[in-house]
Amino acid sequence: MPSFFEHVDANGVVENHIKEVLTLEDAQAIKILESYSDVRKELVDRLSRYDSGSFTAQHLRGTLAQVNGAIIAINKHLAGAMVEGSYQAALKGITHLVEEINTFDGMFTGAVTPINLNAARVAQDTSKHLVTKYKTNLEAYGQDLSRHISNGLFAATIGEATTDQIVGRISKFFVDEEWKLHRIVRTELHNIYNVGKINGMQALSEDTMPDLKKSLMHPLDARTGKDSEFAATLGLVAEIDEAFTYTWKGKQRVFMAPPDRPNDRAILIPYTEAWGATRGPAFVPGKFPAA
Repeated sequence: MPSFFEHVDANGVVENHIKEVLTLEDAQAIKILESYSDVRKELVDRLSRYDSGSFTAQHLRGTLAQVNGAIIAINKHLAGAMVEGSYQAALKGITHLVEEINTFDGMFTGAVTPINLNAARVAQDTSKHLVTKYKTNLEAYGQDLSRHISNGLFAATIGEATTDQIVGRISKFFVDEEWKLHRIVRTELHNIYNVGKINGMQALSEDTMPDLKKSLMHPLDARTGKDSEFAATLGLVAEIDEAFTYTWKGKQRVFMAPPDRPNDRAILIPYTEAWGATRGPAFVPGKFPAA
């Protein structure tokens, strides 16, 4: 591993930043799941008032209306948390970027580059740009949830299921699907955090640090995927507006910023040639070994 990454890893500043952003993502996911759980419980309570007995076509119409209403309510609750969480993630990314530049300057050059960056404005622009994508993924989740429940209810009218059994199935289905919502929230916020960093890097490269590039750091623990462990050994560096590229198990991985896949916990970090001047001779930016 190039010495730049060894020194950065040993310093611990990036490790702390990874912990901070993962904590933010988990907190946001918990907030969203609380709203999700509240709507599910309210739905189950309403459905439980149906008369006991066979699940009829009349029950089907009423239940579908109730389920679709619950999903609309879920999306409504998510909207406010989504906007708030997106801004917080972008702002944290830009704040971390400034801290990392100051730390790396001190470690590798002994000087600190004056940084004039309106973090709040960059974070706001980033979250506004990406919140639509976040919203689209959450809405798609709701549509998928509605479709699966509807299909199950249509099948139930053919069998001998009782209304109590159907209510139990709906409740269980909502509970079983929570992990998808949790993954969506974490993945989207992680993307917003890293895109916030890219936008901050672009602003700085225009007038303060023209040689600024981007690199990656991966948390290495029991949850780290084998592909991430491999990528961590490569010392990937790319121009701010260019993609990272490497080959894993015969397939090329190309991405502008983490997450490269769901549950990818890598984060962007800034990089300059001055900081990497002491790296080993085997490291050549743009040329990476294949797995």
